[in-house]
Formats: sequence, C-alpha cells, structure tokens
Amino acid sequence: MNYTSGSIATALAGIIALGPGSMTTSAQVTIDLKNRYSNVGVIMVWRVDDAGKPVDLRGFASGTLIRDRVMVTAGHFTAPATSLGSLPPSIRIFASFSPTDAKDPKTWIPVVRQATHPSMPHCPPPPHCDPTDDILVAPLEPGIADVGLVFLAHAPAGITPAQFAAPGTLDKSEGAQTTIVGYGTTTPRRDAEPGTAIWDGKRRIRTSRVRRVVDETWALWSIPSYVCSGDSGGGIFMNPTPTLADADLLAAK
Repeated sequence: MNYTSGSIATALAGIIALGPGSMTTSAQVTIDLKNRYSNVGVIMVWRVDDAGKPVDLRGFASGTLIRDRVMVTAGHFTAPATSLGSLPPSIRIFASFSPTDAKDPKTWIPVVRQATHPSMPHCPPPPHCDPTDDILVAPLEPGIADVGLVFLAHAPAGITPAQFAAPGTLDKSEGAQTTIVGYGTTTPRRDAEPGTAIWDGKRRIRTSRVRRVVDETWALWSIPSYVCSGDSGGGIFMNPTPTLADADLLAAK
C-alpha cells in the first residue's frame, strides 16, 4: 500500500508497515461498534450459481468512500478485473458498509465498474494472476501507485464520503499517530487456510504511528499495525483537531 499527498490519480497508493515478524504480528484492534468510520467499507468478490445467487466468497478488500458512488481501494485488488475488461457471468462483486456484519446480503451494493492506476503492472485475471496469492507489487517499488477505484450502483444511504487531508500532510507528520480502518482478519492466515474461511465481516480500528515518508507514493508505519488478510485498501486517517471527533481526514490507504 502507498500513501497520499495529492490527487487520487497520482498519490493515493498505500502504506506498508515493516518490522521483524510483521507477517505474524497481531494488531491491537477494536471493532467499530459506534460506526465512527461509516465511510470505510468492504468489497467482496462472490461466485454465483446459475440463478445468480452468491454461493462462494472468493476474496475481499477494504476501501473508503470518497465520492457518493466511488470507493478508493488497493490497485492489486482491482487489477485482475481491469485487465479482464468485464467479469465472467459466474462472478459478481458487492460492497458493504456494515460495521459488524458485511456478510449480510441486505447491506450489499453492487459494484458496476473498477479502475486501476496505470502504473500498476499488468495482471491477467486468475488463474494467471491472483493478487491474494501472488506478489503483484514489491513493497516500496518506485513509481508504482497501488491504487484502484470501485464504482457503486448507487450511493450508500446516510454515509458521507471521507474528506482528504491536505497535500503534504504526511511529509511533516513523522511520529504522528494515525487510525487504520479496515475489514482484515485479526490472525495470520495459514497457507492451507483461505482468508475467507476465518473472516467475520467486521470493521476494525487500530492505531499506528507514521515512521517515515519514503517518496511521493510510499510511507512506512510502525508495528504493530498489520492485519493479515482483507485489509488492503483500508483507510488511514489523521485528526489534526483531536478535540473534534468528526475531524478525521483520509491521509493514506
């Protein structure tokens, strides 16, 4: 994941938290029971049967609503669909903004289109390229913006899109505490266990401090902050006015 310093097209890429044992470090997380980060949702890839009924959850990623019907997420998640051009009839994608049960179909909004930043490597659709198993982008790879956009069939009711932090906010925020929001699992995935098998569909919050801004698209966050599966694309928020509970601004993903 890289960080943001300006427009969606050039800056929203993501972050990566590096440190000893980062792949096995459990984050200190809490469920967003108060729905404080209502504009952070999850994007789910479902296999459907001949009647169009979802029967098998194939993957998921987190994302943040930035316009009425637009979410920003990880480019490595949207890359296969972008390369394919259109999804096969057996696959449908939905978004949910439920803080506690994103698996509930009553909360789902159909995804109608996806786009991926042009700096991302070409990713043929599975089985040729599976971003849940393959490393599509090396951490801190220069010039790569790991950014994807997801377009919804309709706006989620009663949810206000996130506001962006001012350009350059992270450049002067080394050591600042941020809030990382997403739908990742809380325990490392074992090789033989798909991430969907242990996913509970809950939105979680954790805090981590900015370690260092590497360049215009990459930054480092401190451990522990890593949630192992499905958290790609989740929002990273900063609060320049801690006395205001609703002042959190989207600074990275």
